[in-house]
Amino acid sequence: MKLKISTVLKFCVSLILAALLFYFVFRNISFAEFADKLDDINYWWIGLSVLLSIVSHLLRSYRWNLTLQPLGYELSIGRTFLALMSGYLANLVFPRLGEVTRCGVLKRIDGVPISVGIGSVITERVIDFLILLSLIALDFVLEFDKIFEYFVTSVKMEDWLANRTLIFAGIGLLVVGGIVGVLGLRYVLKYEFKNPTLNKVKEKLLEIVDGLGSIRKVQSPTGYVLSTIGIWVLYYLMSYVIFFSMTETSELTVGAGLSILAAAGVSMAMPVQGGIGAYHALVSGVLVIYGVGATTGLFFATMLHTSQMLMIVVVGGASMLGSLFIRRENKTESTTNS
Repeated sequence: MKLKISTVLKFCVSLILAALLFYFVFRNISFAEFADKLDDINYWWIGLSVLLSIVSHLLRSYRWNLTLQPLGYELSIGRTFLALMSGYLANLVFPRLGEVTRCGVLKRIDGVPISVGIGSVITERVIDFLILLSLIALDFVLEFDKIFEYFVTSVKMEDWLANRTLIFAGIGLLVVGGIVGVLGLRYVLKYEFKNPTLNKVKEKLLEIVDGLGSIRKVQSPTGYVLSTIGIWVLYYLMSYVIFFSMTETSELTVGAGLSILAAAGVSMAMPVQGGIGAYHALVSGVLVIYGVGATTGLFFATMLHTSQMLMIVVVGGASMLGSLFIRRENKTESTTNS
C-alpha cells in the first residue's frame, strides 16, 4: 500500500507541477489569436517533422538492439520499436514510467529480463545526457552574445550572487550523495549474503551492471556511433524544419535551431508528463532571444510539442496494442542465463 500511495503522490505532484507551468505560460495568451494563426500554417513542414521523429525512433530502436546483442539477444528493430514507442506513451501518463514500460514490453514479447533492459536503457540515457550537455555547451559558445544579453536583462545577477553559498551547498550534497550511492553499490556487489532477499537484490544489480557494460561489448561500434549521431541530427531537423511552417520563424538561423534543440532536451528531462508546460516555457523563451514575439513563440512551441505528442499517442498507442498480439520468440537465449 505504501508503494501505491507513493506512486499516486508522485503522479499528483508531477501533474500539479505541469498544470502550474502550463497556467503560468498561458495565463496572458489569447486563444482566439492562437486559432487565427492556424490558418497561416504550412502543415507539410509539420508532417515532415513528424516523419523525421519517427525515423529517429527507428534509429534509437536499432541502437538499443546493438546494446542488447552482447548480452545474447538478437532482436528485430520492429519489435524493439514497439517496446520503445509503448514506453514513450507511458511517459505521457507518468514521468520515467516509460523506461520500465518499454523494458516490460520487451520482456513479454522477447524474454529480455527487465533488469537487463533497464541497464541498457540507463546506458542509453547516460550517453544522450552527455550529448545534450555537449550541445548546450556548443550552443552557449556559438550563440553567446544573444544568450548573455537575454540572461543579463531577464535575471537579477545580484540574486544569484547572494545565494551562491546555498547553490554550492546543494552541489556538494549531490556529489556526496553520488559517492555514497556508488560505495553502497560496490558493497552490495562485493559480498555474499545469507539473506535471500539481499541476494536477489544483488543478482538484479549485477544484471543492471551487465546492461550498463554492454556498450563496451557492442559488436558494431561504427553502427552505434553513426546511429547516435543520426538520432541527434534528426532531433535537430525535426525542430528546425518547422521554422518554415510560419512566416515569423522562416528566417531563423541554424543557431536558433540548436538553441531550440537544447531547450527542448532540458524540458523533456523535467519531472512533468511529456514536458508539458516546461517545454512551452523554455522553447518560447528561446525564441524571444531571437526576436520572435512572445505569443508567436508560444504558438510555435505549442505546435511543435503538440505534433510530437499526437504522434506518440497514435504510434505509441498502436505499438502498445500491437505488442499485445505478438507471440514471444524463443530463438535466442541470453548468454547470461546459460
